Amino acid sequence: MSNGKDMKAVNAVEKAQKPDDNTVTLSTGVVVRGKQAPQLHLVKILSYLPRPKVPVWFNPSMGREMENPEDPDYIERVKEWKTESGNMMLNALILLGTELVSVPKKMTKPESDDWIDEYKTLGMEIHPESKNWRYLTWFTFKAAPVAADLDVIKEVVGRLSGVPEAKVDAAEQFPGRDQE
Repeated sequence: MSNGKDMKAVNAVEKAQKPDDNTVTLSTGVVVRGKQAPQLHLVKILSYLPRPKVPVWFNPSMGREMENPEDPDYIERVKEWKTESGNMMLNALILLGTELVSVPKKMTKPESDDWIDEYKTLGMEIHPESKNWRYLTWFTFKAAPVAADLDVIKEVVGRLSGVPEAKVDAAEQFPGRDQE
């Protein structure tokens, strides 16, 4: 026979064994906890990369200059800007919105130099003296190697930070960002 105290104990054990909604297990087995990234910092980060200006051309029939958003060079610059803005936002969400919970036994950790040697061998620029560079680079290079890992980080940290995933994907629409 069970009494109320037994059920409380069972419920407490079940709750302790069940990770909260903010804990994410990546495809590599790395576990991180999502946390709120400061919105103001996210806006500031995105402000460092202004949207390309729309080129203008003189329309003789109207007698004035007009914007030409269909200009092929402009379309290419906007495409590059969207990619870079999205990458900046994702990096900010990882750096400001995740904390490492656990790493599988056989996997290198951010503080290890083993993965840095591999990264350097690929010809990538390194800054191993920076703790933030180590964590962010290790995260994207080793801990979260597939797009689905990054998608779940965008969803969890974006939700906790008040930034919908669609707006992380389209960083130019981030709330508070100046639109041109």
